[in-house]
Amino acid sequence: MEIDFFNSQCQSVSNKKRFGLCDEQDDKEPAYIDEQNGAKWIAVVENDELKEVHFIAIDNCIEIWRDDDPKKMGKRCDGMLWYETSIIFVELKDRVSKKDKNAWVEDGEKQLKRTIEYFEKTEQSNNFREKRAYIANKAHPTFKESQLQRMKSFKQETGYTLRIENRIKIPSY
Repeated sequence: MEIDFFNSQCQSVSNKKRFGLCDEQDDKEPAYIDEQNGAKWIAVVENDELKEVHFIAIDNCIEIWRDDDPKKMGKRCDGMLWYETSIIFVELKDRVSKKDKNAWVEDGEKQLKRTIEYFEKTEQSNNFREKRAYIANKAHPTFKESQLQRMKSFKQETGYTLRIENRIKIPSY
């Protein structure tokens, strides 16, 4: 059965110049848009053109079952942003790993790949020309130059441009 990624119960919208994406890390609630409390923002969306940007929570909202065990839920990213013909899958992190400083990146990459794999099987995926993915970590907000090879491999495997930073720019065309 095809997964409906545009389930309206999980969708919110903003046309603010700046807004945040939040996820209460130990909570079983879906990620959400916040336009008020910048201290809670894990990712910051910069929307200079005030476009209508939709956010759809995926984790804790859209059911994606594992292929190898259909009784268990698969790994999913936190959500996706979409506007016009662009789609951006987002994994939100708010932690530092003590043992392995790249563990959060590897974990986020797996979650994004798995979700994108399911999305690309849907007819809905054909509606988007620009396809991006972000791993956003409040504890590591800036772009990671050291991850260029990972980003290149991600693009080759998925067709999506991966960024590892917490600032998501909605470009003006």
